[in-house]
Amino acid sequence: MNQRGERSRHVLPSGLGMNQSGQEGASFRLIIEAVLALFILVIILGVVSQVDEWRWQVSVRRLYEGFDKSLNSPDGSIIVEKDLVLKAGSSYSSRAFEGRSAGIDSDCIEIDASSSMAYEVLNNRVVNIKTVIQTSVYYKCRPGHLVGESECGTFCTVSFGKEIEPEEEEDES
Repeated sequence: MNQRGERSRHVLPSGLGMNQSGQEGASFRLIIEAVLALFILVIILGVVSQVDEWRWQVSVRRLYEGFDKSLNSPDGSIIVEKDLVLKAGSSYSSRAFEGRSAGIDSDCIEIDASSSMAYEVLNNRVVNIKTVIQTSVYYKCRPGHLVGESECGTFCTVSFGKEIEPEEEEDES
């Protein structure tokens, strides 16, 4: 109060209308909001990462289920599993398919793939995935096939991203 009993008015030279403690409070609030935004971003990235992991796990399950479907109907029909997401650095071998299904030897499973840069096929027994890819996998199991010196009761082909040609019907006349 001044000498006349009136309240004095304080005007900041900057025209901000804030005193020193108000400016410190605004800075503190800005830091809190930045930390909160960062926390929310970390949560969102974690959820996105988890969704990708689930998609990959579902795709691997569908990859082997497609093989089982084909093996359970070894009549030469082609089974297709579409839109499978395969991770870079993963490998799938004839032994892995053998291990998931009883009654077929790994020598009786052929692995094939398209000529894309995403795949590397080794001796028709292993496919290495070089980059994350969404692809279709084709399966075909048929009875009786000679592999080397062994006779396969059922012979299967698993083809990554490359369609399997249907066998032509033989004329029985």
